[in-house]
Amino acid sequence: MAGSNVAYANDYGLPFNGVEWLEKHHQSKAHEREQMIRDLGIEQGSFVVDAGCGPGLWTPFLAEAIGPAGHILGVDISAKALISAQERAVEAYYRQQVQYKLASVEQLPLLHSEADLIFNANVSQYFPNPVATFAAIGPYLKQGGRLVVKDADLGTMHFYNVNPGLQTRVLQAHKHRYQERVTCGYPFEDHWVGFKLAGYLRAAGYKDVQEKLYRIKRSFPLSKDCRFYLEETAEWFVSEGAAYLSPDDKADWFQCFFDSNSCVLDREDFAYEETEYVVSGVWTTPSPDR
Repeated sequence: MAGSNVAYANDYGLPFNGVEWLEKHHQSKAHEREQMIRDLGIEQGSFVVDAGCGPGLWTPFLAEAIGPAGHILGVDISAKALISAQERAVEAYYRQQVQYKLASVEQLPLLHSEADLIFNANVSQYFPNPVATFAAIGPYLKQGGRLVVKDADLGTMHFYNVNPGLQTRVLQAHKHRYQERVTCGYPFEDHWVGFKLAGYLRAAGYKDVQEKLYRIKRSFPLSKDCRFYLEETAEWFVSEGAAYLSPDDKADWFQCFFDSNSCVLDREDFAYEETEYVVSGVWTTPSPDR
């Protein structure tokens, strides 16, 4: 999901909503993400809304799930991301099945009770009030339709051959910075949202809430996309948390990931893992006396 018409940059100018970042991040986890969609068991012929679709990276997976009789509406608040999504679809087999529109996830460009499934990937971390947002999405679903929310949780990220104490201090500094960002005028973000999603959906009124965890693990040698993702993430962690880290910790962290002679990504024993969450809930229209 692209956060605005200008690619969102963090405090230090790293464009973590830019199209290139999103594409490489997505490709680094494409195998697991394709499986996430398969596991949803979406019915053939369904009308699916990709709410916060960004550059349309999930569209091929969704198109395969719904089959040729299905339809996808991709929605995002970034015109730049939607242009990229449209360009991606021009020569794709699913081009007649998908349409992209500029809109927010709270005010989708469709009628109430129209969608069979609404899919929301890597967007919930930007919602200041996730419960209210998920409740606003519900009426666009048919009775018994599903909202599926997928997001990450940085608390699950672990580098096996980096000093555990250093990792803990870097992640805590990063988290501390994000807890104060709003007071400094930056948009709200919660990169630890994954484990909270099931509770948010229940609070928003969804029934039969189900949570599935996907463990993503990579080891040496890394693909170019995975290496790009990990290098950018490592830089992001320490740059955002810089004010809360000692000079020694910052130096040690950068040496781990960017020193040509001792980069952990080049070691044969390198491995890392993280967990992504996929949570779904069924929408049932509230009774009039509720």
